Amino acid sequence: MDEIQDRHRDSWLVPGAIIVAGIILALATYAIRSKEVALPTGGDVSLVRPIGEDDHIIGNPGAPVVIIEYADIDSGYTKSFQATMQQLMAEYAAGGKVAWVYRHLPLLDQFPNSRRHAEAAECVASIGGEPLFWRFIDAVHARAPSTNQLDPSEYPGIVEGLGLRAETVTDCLTDSTFAERVMDDFENGVQSGADGSPFAVILIKGRPPVTIDGAVPYEAMKRIIEESIRKAGA
Repeated sequence: MDEIQDRHRDSWLVPGAIIVAGIILALATYAIRSKEVALPTGGDVSLVRPIGEDDHIIGNPGAPVVIIEYADIDSGYTKSFQATMQQLMAEYAAGGKVAWVYRHLPLLDQFPNSRRHAEAAECVASIGGEPLFWRFIDAVHARAPSTNQLDPSEYPGIVEGLGLRAETVTDCLTDSTFAERVMDDFENGVQSGADGSPFAVILIKGRPPVTIDGAVPYEAMKRIIEESIRKAGA
């Protein structure tokens, strides 16, 4: 992939073109010009951590096609991809063939509150249950859409809107309860090849994993999913 010409460009419009290295899926790499910050390159996709009980997942964990996303909650590109994945999972999750796993990739040099957002999402899920993990992220995106970044001072309003006591989440954050968990996600993402947010790995039954770098638009992502299902023989 070409290097970013301007790492500080303040634009998050999703490009329309996908650069595919070789035949779709066969060479296991998709690239989108939508990176926001450069991270160390040279990762190995085989190092992606196996799906575990602590993962946040929508769909069947045993699905033949599993999309593991490493994401920064404040990233404009991630917000766009989040909406795409929510729409697609509304179509595919019930069929049991596709699942979506969300992991954290806080890019602190560009989004200084991103690690705290990730820890807050984990705190909310631990206190209120798994569905609130996703609802917290949706609420953050609603309050700080596009390239806007949420200030942690807004957590109480979000948390109380989810039916939780703000103090319980504050205590969880103060104790850094999930700091290690968040950084484990980050480190695994980098080891696996992430160099921006969002970074996704598609696990296809019986096939090599496929990586996606950037905010793939809905129609393109739908084609990728359909081809992945076909490749999995599902």
